[in-house]
Amino acid sequence: MIYGIFAGHDDFPNAIVKSCESIIGNQGNYSVISNRDLSNEDIYKNFENIIKSHQDHKEFFLFVDFYGSSISLPAFRIKQNSNKTIKLIFGYNLPMVIDFFLHRNKMESEQLFEKIIEIGRKGIR
Repeated sequence: MIYGIFAGHDDFPNAIVKSCESIIGNQGNYSVISNRDLSNEDIYKNFENIIKSHQDHKEFFLFVDFYGSSISLPAFRIKQNSNKTIKLIFGYNLPMVIDFFLHRNKMESEQLFEKIIEIGRKGIR
């Protein structure tokens, strides 16, 4: 199973995952990180701790609310420094998160990555 990490500003990542769960039911194998009161180094250490504490997972999707944010640099850094497969997704929305949870057990990571990007674009009109 692909592990999900949802990162963003203030309550955004928690709110989007909770909204998703209200639609499709409770999910597991994910973590949420808010940048509230955290430095870039703190965010990086949170990413690192999550990955280390889930050694049984080989693949991670790291969702960041938007490219160029304070979370972007730690996200790029953890991808570069980790021995795990980490897909970075910048600018996520509810359709993407729902699709991630519904298909992460059924698809290879590259297929899932392409699918949720397409779903995210289609969700914007």
